[in-house]
Amino acid sequence: MYVLGIDGGGTKTKGIIADECGNVYAVARVGATNQNGADLESIEKEFESLFSSLENQNKDAFNNLHTIFAGIAGVDRPEAKEIIKAILGKLAPSQATIIIDNDGVNALYSGTLGAPGIVQICGTGSITFGVNDQGERKRIGGWGYLIDDEGSSYELGREALYAIFKAYDKRGPKTALTEKIVQHFQIADPTDLISIVYSAKHPRDVIAPLSKYVTEAVDQGDEVAKELIRGSGNRIARSIHHLYDQLFPLNEREVQVVLVGGLFTRSDLFIPIIETYLQEAFLPLKLVTPHIEPVGGAVAAGIVQAGGTLGVGFKNNINEIIVQ
Repeated sequence: MYVLGIDGGGTKTKGIIADECGNVYAVARVGATNQNGADLESIEKEFESLFSSLENQNKDAFNNLHTIFAGIAGVDRPEAKEIIKAILGKLAPSQATIIIDNDGVNALYSGTLGAPGIVQICGTGSITFGVNDQGERKRIGGWGYLIDDEGSSYELGREALYAIFKAYDKRGPKTALTEKIVQHFQIADPTDLISIVYSAKHPRDVIAPLSKYVTEAVDQGDEVAKELIRGSGNRIARSIHHLYDQLFPLNEREVQVVLVGGLFTRSDLFIPIIETYLQEAFLPLKLVTPHIEPVGGAVAAGIVQAGGTLGVGFKNNINEIIVQ
């Protein structure tokens, strides 16, 4: 059974045609397909490029696709799903079943390989998402940086700026973050940050990268930065806790929590905080990292949705192909 898995986001979109054993027949990468950041005309062109590349690489596999699972950021609304489904319907072989879903499914199955569980995504944005044994799903957070992106790089970067200005006003303790971020922007004074942030076309893209200076400051023993990490870690843990209570209320077995996103490149800082919280709450949760890329998770989702079973070699075989 040939399955096309698609992982679509705000900067890039990846596609893989594979089978139940993880054998890969075609791979491709194009640009953004998130409706919240790109217009429909450009999204359609990106999908046209993706499908054209896949077909050119392996016409037989493409023409005999059984299922297409597209986990795309920004398709939480039914009308948004229908828009993407209509675009793919014009490009896909007529017999292929097309499933459009949130990209959180890709991330979840990249760690659970098709099994129920929870995924905590902490990149530029954040979201807690899960699927239980009955196929029910829920999400917590991820409502965008202007409303709620707890546990994201953006939130941590914003907290760093807040700490800098509290120190500047003498409302809070001095912090190494001031020097680090002033040097980052090559400015003379923290107050120069105001014009930089407020004049930015996309402030989130300016603020989120500052999170790396928080972890650097922690390594240098900065107490303010340590507190920011503790706060972020505990908010992440609370989101996981709330989702677990809603999605697995009668659970008696261990549930996997997949940790995904750039913030967890410093798992040494965040995981102990999250684990401590979860242990003190007596929750049967196991923190895991992804086994495969999210686009591989999309393939796994397509196979599961089609009623198939992942072969024993699925993980190893699909990991042999890295989409650049």
